[in-house]
Amino acid sequence: MVSIEDKEKRPFLAGEQDEPHYGDIPRNKKGLSQSRLLKTHGLLFILQIAFLALNITFLIRNLSFASDYKNSDVHADALEKAYTPAQSALQYTVEEINHGHGPSQFTGEPRPEVDKAWSQLLRGGIIKISEDELRRLNKTSIRLRDGSGYIGYLESIHMLHCVKRIYQSQYPEQYPELQGTDAFTPGHWDHCLEVLRQGILCNADITVNTYYWKSPNEIQGNRTGTRKCTNWKRIQEWAEERAVNFEGPDNFLDTLVRE
Repeated sequence: MVSIEDKEKRPFLAGEQDEPHYGDIPRNKKGLSQSRLLKTHGLLFILQIAFLALNITFLIRNLSFASDYKNSDVHADALEKAYTPAQSALQYTVEEINHGHGPSQFTGEPRPEVDKAWSQLLRGGIIKISEDELRRLNKTSIRLRDGSGYIGYLESIHMLHCVKRIYQSQYPEQYPELQGTDAFTPGHWDHCLEVLRQGILCNADITVNTYYWKSPNEIQGNRTGTRKCTNWKRIQEWAEERAVNFEGPDNFLDTLVRE
């Protein structure tokens, strides 16, 4: 008769299938069992390390997102209200800029090269917007007669247009075709100045410049160096792909659905 003391000495579930008698596990099977146990523990340890690394990664990303929101002070739903289909074309570059005080290809005495440079810079002025994009913009616009979409323009092109008008206003005799229009009126200047003021404040350039001694009694700003810039070429290519082509203002108006 087996005593209770003998039963308590038996390993739990040992020998139920293969062992004819209860008793201690043989030495070779003990080693095999311990080896499997070590392998199992090792695998669990590796999995725990992997999960820990994954959690740390998610934590860093969440902290990064939280930092971005703190810096921008804007939530995702608010950013959606500022949606633009041109977001896909936005790319930043770092450029070396040398701000001289002489004329550039866009300034100086009026000449064909200057007019051509401005025309090239303002390509893609009127663009086509799809119905879905217009809905996301939460705006209304004028529909194209061919049903291909609606018309719009990039604000950056608008600001450049204002800069061009300011340049032309210095030489009214060279641009007689603009005389008698609102291009050179005080109301248009006020409009352009306000457009540029708002644009500068909205997209503030935080490049830090320095000073140098121009003469013993005069200092001047040093605006050379690198700065973070949007890749204008990509933005203009995006606009040109959507450009509404027309010849003259009258022809353009005929392509629109009138109210």
